[in-house]
Amino acid sequence: MSARVQVLLGAGVARSRLVRIGVLVAAVVFFVSAPLWLGPGDQYVAGLAIVAVLLALSYNLMLGSAGMVSFGHAAFYGIGAFTVALIATKMHTNALVGLAAAPIIGAISGVVVGAFCLRAARLYFSLLTLAVSQLLYVAAFESYSITGGDNGIHGITVPDFLNDPVNSYYFVLAVVAACAGLLYLLTRSPFGAALNAIRENRQRAAFVGLTVKLYELAAFTIASSLAAVAGALYALYDQQAFPGLMFWTESGTPVVMVLIGGMRSFFGPVLGALFYSVLESKVKNSTIYWDLGIGAMLLLIVLVLPGGFAGIPARLRELTAGRSGGEALGSPAAIAPAAPLREGPSPSPAAAPRRAVAPGSSRPCLEVRGLSRRFGGLAAVDGVDLTVSAGTVHAVIGPNGAGKSTLFGLISGQVRPDRGTVHFDGRDVTRAAPQTLARAGMGRAFQTTSVFPRLTVSDNVRMAVMGINGDTRRPFGIAGNLHRDRVQEVLAHVGLTEHANIPAANLSHGDQRALELGISLALGARLLLLDEPTAGMSPYETRRTLELLQRLTADRGITLLITEHDMDVVFGIADAVTVMAEGRVLTEGPPEQVRVHPEVIRVYLGSDW
Repeated sequence: MSARVQVLLGAGVARSRLVRIGVLVAAVVFFVSAPLWLGPGDQYVAGLAIVAVLLALSYNLMLGSAGMVSFGHAAFYGIGAFTVALIATKMHTNALVGLAAAPIIGAISGVVVGAFCLRAARLYFSLLTLAVSQLLYVAAFESYSITGGDNGIHGITVPDFLNDPVNSYYFVLAVVAACAGLLYLLTRSPFGAALNAIRENRQRAAFVGLTVKLYELAAFTIASSLAAVAGALYALYDQQAFPGLMFWTESGTPVVMVLIGGMRSFFGPVLGALFYSVLESKVKNSTIYWDLGIGAMLLLIVLVLPGGFAGIPARLRELTAGRSGGEALGSPAAIAPAAPLREGPSPSPAAAPRRAVAPGSSRPCLEVRGLSRRFGGLAAVDGVDLTVSAGTVHAVIGPNGAGKSTLFGLISGQVRPDRGTVHFDGRDVTRAAPQTLARAGMGRAFQTTSVFPRLTVSDNVRMAVMGINGDTRRPFGIAGNLHRDRVQEVLAHVGLTEHANIPAANLSHGDQRALELGISLALGARLLLLDEPTAGMSPYETRRTLELLQRLTADRGITLLITEHDMDVVFGIADAVTVMAEGRVLTEGPPEQVRVHPEVIRVYLGSDW
């Protein structure tokens, strides 16, 4: 990266930081001074908007940070409100006790509901949250003796100082500010970085040592707890609680707020909540078409400004770039594009120098015995035996449908076997989960490149280091400050130092493959499974990848198990070759022996070999 580009990048980061600080200072001044210049009605709306800010921020921990779409978030908002109402009216206790109890009740509810709903994934998870929230709504609606039924509970007794509108406003502001500050620290922590990784690529997150569902459950629980705090504040501020707070349409409100403000920014939901709350108050007082208006606005946001209000600066840079006929100065594409490949002829992959097998490499690193997996009536893998010696390159080849990828899935914990055993470094790992195998020293690269696309190259590697060291369990601290030396060392080894600060999605295909290898290096992998590592590469990218693989085995003693259709690659670097056909092992041995085997020629290689 040139010195000028580095200066521009640093200037862009500094400007962005100054803008965030300026917006934060302006927001603090605005909210603190609001009671001094707002009328009673507008001040009341401002207090409700502040409560909505906490609701939106809590929801964005799931949607923006972890990529979880819940349609039942309002249930926890209602739980918080009823916690205050019931403690104040039924137990005749100070309502502030209800505020203190709300996050605990919300967290307990979140654990129970989350553990149930997270049994499903994606759309089914979303529908389960909707179903559970409706059950809770109906329970509250029908419990007249407890919740007041459809009328709810009104006239909640609050401490005397909260009967003053100004005091009540500042109390709500202080609690929301404290919760928002804690949430901000959480999202910048290693735990927050783990949630971002899960949002970007759940599969890769598991293969860097993260127990994905536990992190999702933690995010769901924290979000539920904070939503309950928001509901409790509403009950204290408005002195009422009613089942309508839990109705399924109310769960759409934080979704709309987050989308309007921008879910990729911490402060985006703050803007969205304020805008939505104020606009709702003004429009509902003047027209009956509020639902139509907010629907049209949401459609406009999705189509024209998918990044929400927080994405306006980036959108303006894109428009400026379009008018100038090039990339806008300071945009990611202008500052740090992926390096072009060298032009000109490249040596054949087969011309790469063969690596001598290290002495003592006969010790088995991986042993597979009788491994089988059926899908219905199809035996994808049928009684496979495989031994991979430590420090060697072992290739598994065969025609399409031979069962190679399924075999890799069985070894790496992605697929459960019907029969057979897998031993890694002498340890039985037959039914071990991917995160367990990653922590044990097994890396995996997939047929389709699997990285964290929106995270920077350095953050991809850092996530692997944090995952293997257990740092991602820490809810405080700045994730970007951790393991800098280790990250730089890995990036230098795979040749990606110049691209450290650009999103992984902006890398070329070959560089993304190198990044996958870098992630495995960061894990400290002793065995690396590579599924077609050179697929889709140019001759130069193939050559560079082979050189990198040879350095991994020669310099670091990493054992490689690869499946590959390019026979120049296979016979250029493999120490041993296993041939599969129809889910079974056809033959195995040294490359020179396998390439002249009559059955291998007939089934796979053809007469040219």
